[in-house]
Amino acid sequence: MLELRVNSPSVRLYPEAGTISDDVLAAAAMTPGANYPTSTPYIRLLRGPLDDFARYSRQEASQWLIDIAHDICDPARHRGSLLPRQRWCPVAATDALTASTYRYDLPVHITVGLSKISPRVGKSVTTATGNVSTMADRVKGRDGECWVSATIIPVVNSHICPKRMGDHIGRIIFNTFTSLPTTPDLSIYNEMFGLTLSETLDTFFDNYELGLRYVSPNNYVCHMFATAPPNTELTILGGFRRPTALAPIHGHPASPPNPQHTNVPPPGLFRWHYLQCVLKRFAHNDYKNLENIMFSELPLRMEGDSDDDGTDSEMEWPSKGLDLGRVVENSIEEREERHRTVAAWNDRCEKGVNSGLWGEGIEEGQGAMEVE
Repeated sequence: MLELRVNSPSVRLYPEAGTISDDVLAAAAMTPGANYPTSTPYIRLLRGPLDDFARYSRQEASQWLIDIAHDICDPARHRGSLLPRQRWCPVAATDALTASTYRYDLPVHITVGLSKISPRVGKSVTTATGNVSTMADRVKGRDGECWVSATIIPVVNSHICPKRMGDHIGRIIFNTFTSLPTTPDLSIYNEMFGLTLSETLDTFFDNYELGLRYVSPNNYVCHMFATAPPNTELTILGGFRRPTALAPIHGHPASPPNPQHTNVPPPGLFRWHYLQCVLKRFAHNDYKNLENIMFSELPLRMEGDSDDDGTDSEMEWPSKGLDLGRVVENSIEEREERHRTVAAWNDRCEKGVNSGLWGEGIEEGQGAMEVE
């Protein structure tokens, strides 16, 4: 097993947050206080089988875990180092990950608040109007197609940060993870907080099961954190029975269709979303059970609460990605079956003509076959 820890004295807990209605309250909720966990000398942050971590670190080796440790503990300043157990020198970026315990070590007298976890709570379905509709129109107009599959329809505006976080928390996330200047009127409905995905991929992305890992400017790679059912391949079009010729989603490239446009999501927002995917898959209960570690989302019914501009929420249809994939698969199989039927019929007709039997015993109209 691989485990990531941080020393408890280096961590400060967040205060309890009420309803966040302005930037001052948001800053207070996101500023750690004086208290730190005292029950154990360390906090276990991540834990899982080495093979599972290797699936995502890929050719990045230890650099992947270094980046994740920074984003959990010190996303804006990266002041810590990753140390393996029983070794005092920091891990090198090119070192292979091992089944051992790693510690994120911060300088003396430096304390941090750990990155908060987004629970992505269920949402009700409402008609998309106003800000939601405007954002969707701008995102789809900017992109024109899915970032991953190049699907044109049906596509939806996928929200990188949940709308229920609100504008005030959204601005703090933007500032922390992108290091870009933030205007006082930056809204969670700004098109920089959205990207165009197919309906199938949106379901995974919305539920922190599909993340985009930064590779280079305007280039990302898809990492699938969902576990496929037996004999099922998760592809760019959804879940299909194996074997399938469709491209697997894990490791598939993704990029903005029109990178020259303004207000393309900055890499830092995808960093935040990718971290949430990692935490959903690997976060230890020590981390998840810390006081006030979960984002406080707006408790109100919000405009466009489905987060998908009119389609069903993932809470009402949790297997949507797989089900839509099966629909596509069945459609492909039905089309191929029709083509085989037509080919066989044509072959029989040609044999009948060659043998001189064409027309014998066939009444007018019987030689026609309707093909969809």
